[in-house]
Amino acid sequence: MRALLALALTVLLPQLAMAEDWRYCLAPFHADHKIYMSLPFPATIAMDAAESQFGRALTRSGVRYDDVQCPLSDSESNALAMQRHAVSVNHELGIQVINMHWRPGG
Repeated sequence: MRALLALALTVLLPQLAMAEDWRYCLAPFHADHKIYMSLPFPATIAMDAAESQFGRALTRSGVRYDDVQCPLSDSESNALAMQRHAVSVNHELGIQVINMHWRPGG
């Protein structure tokens, strides 16, 4: 029974820890002075999967971009603060921020 409990904890603990993490994705297109940004979302998939999905969604929408990043935060409020800071910095640099209503798996 202890072995079964240990196995269950081994499987569930990483998922429980990950459930509180949040991300948002961004993709700049430097040539046009634009950056595409998602809303924050729970980090239920790996970073590379989120980046790939966001990139494919942009491509399907006909959007050109240079690269995709999906920064990780330890909470929704911190992810929102990081996103607001990214928006502010980009506005100061004269870069147009385009909000994308995208979530992983969507």
